[in-house]
Amino acid sequence: MVGCIRDSTIFFLESKATTNCMTKTATDTEQRDCLHCGTASVDAHFCPGCGKIQPVTPGSDHFEFFGLTRKLCIDESELEKSFYALSRQFHPDYFMGASETERRASIERSSKLNDAYRTLRDTIARVTYLLSLEGYKEAEKKAPPDLLEEVFELNMQIEELKTARNDGDEDEVANARLALEEALAGLQEKLAGIDKQLLRRFEDWDSALDRHAATAEKKTVLDRMSELLSHRSYIRHLVHSMQEEL
Repeated sequence: MVGCIRDSTIFFLESKATTNCMTKTATDTEQRDCLHCGTASVDAHFCPGCGKIQPVTPGSDHFEFFGLTRKLCIDESELEKSFYALSRQFHPDYFMGASETERRASIERSSKLNDAYRTLRDTIARVTYLLSLEGYKEAEKKAPPDLLEEVFELNMQIEELKTARNDGDEDEVANARLALEEALAGLQEKLAGIDKQLLRRFEDWDSALDRHAATAEKKTVLDRMSELLSHRSYIRHLVHSMQEEL
């Protein structure tokens, strides 16, 4: 799995983003007054005025929920610490004697917390989620251009293995299995290479945010990550099919 650790400040997809919808910030979400004391512009887990738990803010995303910008290189250990700390604060058991509004808010925030943590702690899920936030949608798997001829050969090898099994030819089965195992190792190397390329794009994206880069530059990075995920998904599907045959 790809990893990318930085200080926390924490599909193969097809772009449908427009130049004015790139990189929403926390200020874009709907803010509202506290339902209990009326403190203005409450945008926190707990009201700074009365200290009571707040309903989940409509439009908030997983990054915002953890107080993070939409960067891809995160401090995973800090994310885990935040998760467990918030889990204790939101736990419904602490709100058994509270109002119905507070009990409902604790359940909402606990659910949101679990979804956000499950997404952000996984590198691929994190970048996939970021792309969805930035206006990208799921697209068909696409084979890397340099893999097209190899895919044809792999399909032939899979058919040869099936034929040898049907014929009961153990020597041919062994030879076909060996060929597929070697091809599988090559595909796994390609996956590792794609993961390294993704890491570099993560750094490009975070740098673009820090520099307040132009929309066109950020979109170029997003497009490249989308393409890499498409290739990664295709190869993973191919690897899974080969493993089933082996």
